[in-house]
Amino acid sequence: MNLKRWLQATVAAFVVIFAVEFVVHHFWLSDFYHAHAEWWRPEAEMQSMMPLMLLSQLAFAALLALVYTRGYEQGKGGLGQGLRFGLLVGLLLMLPYSLMHYVVYPYPASLIVSWFVGGLVETVLAGMVIGAIYKT
Repeated sequence: MNLKRWLQATVAAFVVIFAVEFVVHHFWLSDFYHAHAEWWRPEAEMQSMMPLMLLSQLAFAALLALVYTRGYEQGKGGLGQGLRFGLLVGLLLMLPYSLMHYVVYPYPASLIVSWFVGGLVETVLAGMVIGAIYKT
């Protein structure tokens, strides 16, 4: 494993993950969250826990990049491999959890589908960035 490329891929994936999470939760789903504020922690409490959220996103980025390095195929396009990797990991993570959340929690299907789509887009984009960086 090339440590320098792994670190670069981790940082780039973290930026993508943070950006997608921000867009999904602060723009796309913001109105829904405010309309159902009783389901979530108070805003101030969530803000005080933001370092933990950032740590979880960094850990996700680092682990994605690490797993990618283990399956990287030399001589094949990094972007295509990253897209395939991100799609498979996204489906692996998001599909079962989305179905389980729909069964367990009283959230509307539209919210579950939004989380699924957002998570899938997030992992595909992160995978593509990791692939583009790690190929060099």
